[in-house]
Amino acid sequence: MPDFHYTARGPSGQKHQGVVSAQDHAAAVSELVDRGLVPLQVRERTRRRSLGTVGTSALARFYRQLADLLRSGVPLLRALRLLANQSSNAKLAAAAEDITQRVTEGATLAESLARHDQIFSDVQCAMVRAGEQGNFLEDVLERIADNQEHAARMRSQVIGALVYPMILLVVGLGVVVVALTVLVPKFEGFLANGNALPTSTQLLLSASATIRADWPWLLVAVVVVGVGLFVFRHHPFLFRVRAEGPLRIPVASGVVRAAVTARFARAFGTLLDNGIGLPQALAISQDAAGHPRLGEAVGEALERVKEGGSLVPPLANSGFLDPDTLEILMVAEESNALAPALGRLAGGLERRVEDRLALLMRLVEPILLLAMGGVVFFIFLSLVLPMLKMNSTVS
Repeated sequence: MPDFHYTARGPSGQKHQGVVSAQDHAAAVSELVDRGLVPLQVRERTRRRSLGTVGTSALARFYRQLADLLRSGVPLLRALRLLANQSSNAKLAAAAEDITQRVTEGATLAESLARHDQIFSDVQCAMVRAGEQGNFLEDVLERIADNQEHAARMRSQVIGALVYPMILLVVGLGVVVVALTVLVPKFEGFLANGNALPTSTQLLLSASATIRADWPWLLVAVVVVGVGLFVFRHHPFLFRVRAEGPLRIPVASGVVRAAVTARFARAFGTLLDNGIGLPQALAISQDAAGHPRLGEAVGEALERVKEGGSLVPPLANSGFLDPDTLEILMVAEESNALAPALGRLAGGLERRVEDRLALLMRLVEPILLLAMGGVVFFIFLSLVLPMLKMNSTVS
């Protein structure tokens, strides 16, 4: 729904300025008249587009600074203005400016945050709403900041663990391409004078000739495939393939399952711990799970809870959660202690992810080195075998 900036006069003749959301210009004027105002000027508000993204660290810093300002006695509007002026992230600064304007007009902080759903998630908005209603907003903001900082640390650990294997992979591909385009052609004339070549040598020469002759088309094909995957990355089929693919890899499956379950448990437990009801917390954390199979199971659990049943059986039928997790959820539900149990479960799973990720990286590095060595050895053997064969023939 578009926003309209208005200038109007009240019943006492006082001048009012602000922003109203309406379907069109006529609806905006009607809304102002219903408020008892006389519109002087109503024009559609052009939203400022901000490039870039808002990282997890920047978002954690926003919540942390807002909580600190509120605890220091700074009013909410002034705190939001300070953050809008001081933020180094252009997109976050624009969002904070818009949030300040909406709060000035009487909207709640949760409603204002929800207008920027690309930055602030449903889980965060629900927690802020509960904090506003329960008068413990500062505690909620600090808890969100803690969650975001923890997510940022996990992300940095994963990226740091992948840097060295990615460097090995890029270097290995570069070595293979240079060997096929520079080294192999120098032996091509010499090998062509020989008799029947080994199968490995024929494959090597064919690959070298194909890359040198058709490299523009190969490059175009790679670019087209990459762009297509990026454009259609949110398509249900590709999303399902990306989600289910890692679960078929023996070593990676445990890491993915633990990470997804930890994210769901952290969001679900945090919502419950902030006084949000079980059905609403399940509905919000359904999208926070980040995996279609678990999301579908949470949706079925939500329907079961609305009917007065237990949430554990639908989660067990999905086959996504391990037996230990299901046992913890079952005991916690029976003892009416889901919130603390989910927090402990999330912490344990996050530590398991860190340990398994470290083990996975220790396995990936030697596998990549062996693969690179195998490819180089294949190239060397394919070039040397014909020479040995020719030497034995001459002898």
